[in-house]
Amino acid sequence: MQQDIISIESSSLDNITQNDRIVLSGLLEFGYINETMLPWNSGQPLLIKIIWGSEAHNAGEFVDFEVL
Repeated sequence: MQQDIISIESSSLDNITQNDRIVLSGLLEFGYINETMLPWNSGQPLLIKIIWGSEAHNAGEFVDFEVL
């Protein structure tokens, strides 16, 4: 398995990219994070570990994630 960590840092909802907005909206909607964990509320970047498949049947495919 290959792992990457993405960091979402911003001081405001107005200053994030569309991709970051989609990720944060999904995490909020499904209960993986709450509003106190958003970077502009917590004062800390939100770190997300992305796990990618590396075997023949799932090479390069999204497998799982973890909010750090």
